[in-house]
Amino acid sequence: MPVAPLIAHAALLARLAAPYPFSVGETLRYDAKLGYFSVGEASMSVIRMAKERGIESFVFTANGQGGPPGWQVRYDMTSWVGAGRFSSLRFRRRLEQGSKIEEHGYVIIPDSARYREEGVSGDWVTPADPLDELAFLYYLRTTPLKVGQTYSLSRYFKTGYNPIEVSVTGRESVAMPGGGTSPCLSLLVSTRGTGMRVWLTDDARRLPAQLEIPLPFGTVTFTLVSSISPGSSRSPTG
Repeated sequence: MPVAPLIAHAALLARLAAPYPFSVGETLRYDAKLGYFSVGEASMSVIRMAKERGIESFVFTANGQGGPPGWQVRYDMTSWVGAGRFSSLRFRRRLEQGSKIEEHGYVIIPDSARYREEGVSGDWVTPADPLDELAFLYYLRTTPLKVGQTYSLSRYFKTGYNPIEVSVTGRESVAMPGGGTSPCLSLLVSTRGTGMRVWLTDDARRLPAQLEIPLPFGTVTFTLVSSISPGSSRSPTG
């Protein structure tokens, strides 16, 4: 094989083999606060690899429970994301608020740029490389980000919410589990007039060290309290 094609082929193989900053077994746990008051807890995990319609896929989960008195909420999300293209293939969301339960499941087909909701007739257009909301957070961990830059991403699987703007507003020190702080990239993620803030550690793991999410009863701050990685125990930085 000529030298130039050989180098290009090696570069492609290296790119395909490059590890993600997360792997099966990673579990992140958060305390949730509304101002100074504790209102619950949450966690995110990479629970396994699975074949979804024949495609090797990450299975991500997120769940949380809590809320102020009189407004107790529990949510669960599961996302199946192809490990090659990193596109959502299936997504489930369940929200419990008192006696009210909302549950939705989606089948997402990147190759045909369509998605459908389970139990609902018809299908809808989706981007060529779609992401659900949980997958989007993991995707941000894989993306090169530069302070002062704003990125316009039209990858949310429900096209009416695109584009999603990701602004890297600065670099800040954020408290980490076990004491100490870590430099983090501060992100503002916004769409259709609403936004959330995310702080990702400025290192190879890109851990979401803190999140601020607007909810019906106020803006809740989720602070990382433990990080468990495969083959390791709890540690200040995972």
